[in-house]
Amino acid sequence: MILLFPLVLIAAAVLVLRGKDSSRGRGLRWLAAWSVAGAAMTFSFLTGFSIGLLVLPFAATILVVVARRSPHPREALGFLAGIAAVVLTVVFAV
Repeated sequence: MILLFPLVLIAAAVLVLRGKDSSRGRGLRWLAAWSVAGAAMTFSFLTGFSIGLLVLPFAATILVVVARRSPHPREALGFLAGIAAVVLTVVFAV
């Protein structure tokens, strides 16, 4: 579990950095897709060994698919927005 998170994040970073600079995969829709990927990975990380093990394959799949289809750093900032959304939800729920 501890090794899987960095491996998935490194794979997504490599896909983004090696991505072609085309017009495909740009826009608000892809920013939202990156946000969903960030929220799913963060939720999986925060829930750890309980339900996180079950969520991780889905979160990793979402992240890799989004990174392959929209390998642009500007849209990838949505990943941070997804992380922030989950963290803020946890903070204000407690």
